[in-house]
Amino acid sequence: MIPSFAAENSKIDDNNNFFIGLFDGHDDQGHEIASYASKEIPAQIASKLHHQDKSPTPNEMTQIVTETFRNVDANAPFIGGGCTAMAVIKIGSTLYLANTGDSTQFIAIYHPPSTLVEEKSSHNERYIHNMTRPTSEQLNLQGSISIHHQNKLHKANFPEEKSRIENLGGRIHIPPKHPMGSRVIARSTTHHEDVGLAMSRSIGDREWTAVGVIPDPDVQVVNLEEFWNTNNVITKDSKVFIVLGSDGLFDTRRVEFVAKHLAYGFFESFKSDGEIAEQMLTVGKKLVNMASPIKSEFYRDDISFVAKVLEF
Repeated sequence: MIPSFAAENSKIDDNNNFFIGLFDGHDDQGHEIASYASKEIPAQIASKLHHQDKSPTPNEMTQIVTETFRNVDANAPFIGGGCTAMAVIKIGSTLYLANTGDSTQFIAIYHPPSTLVEEKSSHNERYIHNMTRPTSEQLNLQGSISIHHQNKLHKANFPEEKSRIENLGGRIHIPPKHPMGSRVIARSTTHHEDVGLAMSRSIGDREWTAVGVIPDPDVQVVNLEEFWNTNNVITKDSKVFIVLGSDGLFDTRRVEFVAKHLAYGFFESFKSDGEIAEQMLTVGKKLVNMASPIKSEFYRDDISFVAKVLEF
């Protein structure tokens, strides 16, 4: 648990602080590295915070998160594999969004309509429960969505990433027609051949560390009071939620597509508190279904995602 601190003029409530992480493994033992990182990163951050006698400043917290990612990478077992790492941490009125790799996270705001039309709601409910593919049906969200603080993906074709890797003697393959499919090439001691890594930053990929693949996260700092005020969340009766998802979800679907489906489940599905968990599982299955190739013989990447309504 993220600890509470006695600030000069306020008390940060333990119950309102949280840590959410998502770790997407790759290569033969990537699931083991992801499991290791999923335990060590929150535990080490919590340990560092417990030794603080006051709430950390944004700069201090950014340093804590960065040092933790580096330490977990340095001590990850060398078993052939690695993982991406995302963390969303709320401490008081500040939200930290950290990312290493090519997974995606963002904050979404749901803007409700003046009224919900029953006919459209009935259509959406049928759509969500229909797992048949292909389908011409689409979700008709009655409210609207805006996307904020979406992270930058760490891909080797981006100038900053490319420069760092090439300066260390690393090799990069960039497909001319699909530059986002770039790969960092290194000799794998596990596979005894050259292997291409799909991201320019990761946890645990030891052979790629020598050629500039680093664990350092980008950390966005969001002042929630300013965010609420700037976007008129209260006056417009809007709702805010956060989403973290692996690349398998976003390879074929835009962030707006994902956000609209989750917003429907959270805010337009007319489910009671006892039914909302089951409804969100159905929405999750629908998203996986819609992100997957129609033909079963085509490759489908592992898909993991987390969504949480954010209250402030």
